[in-house]
Amino acid sequence: MPLENSCTQYTGELVFVLPIVGYGWCRIDPNARADQPGGAIDTPHPFHAKLVEFQYHDGKIVGGIGTVEEPNHPLDKEWVAFCIRDRGTDLYDLTTNPGKYNVGIGKNRPTIKIDLDIPMPQWMQFDGPPIASGFGFIAESETQIKEKYDWLK
Repeated sequence: MPLENSCTQYTGELVFVLPIVGYGWCRIDPNARADQPGGAIDTPHPFHAKLVEFQYHDGKIVGGIGTVEEPNHPLDKEWVAFCIRDRGTDLYDLTTNPGKYNVGIGKNRPTIKIDLDIPMPQWMQFDGPPIASGFGFIAESETQIKEKYDWLK
C-alpha cells in the first residue's frame, strides 16, 4: 500500500526503521540470479535513516531511499531503500498509520525501478557488494509503530 503524498515533508529528515523477522533477512549478492534468496543473516537492530528521496508510481509514493544515521550501529552511513509490499488502496503515513515495507541495505546508493512484472523487493537495485534484504516498519518514531501494532510491544 502506498504512502500518503504528505510524507514528502520528511525528505531530509530522520525516520525510525524497525526491521522485523518476517520471512527472514538475507544477504544477497547483486550478481546472483534474481530468484536466489541469498544467505540468512540476523535481523538488523533498529536504526534511524535520513530520507533522501521518494519514488512514485501513478502519482503515489511507493518507495524511498535514504542513509542509515545511527552512530555505533553496524550499518551507520550505509544506504537504505524501501518499497511497498502490496498494491492495496489504503494509504500509509509516517505517524498514525505506519506501514511495513520491503527493505534493502547496501554500501552504494540504490535505485528503485518500478516494474509491475517482477516481485516488489527486486525494484530496489544496489550495485557493488552484497546487500541485506528483509522487512521492516518505518515511521517518525518507534512509539508510533508500537502504538499501531500491539504485538510489537
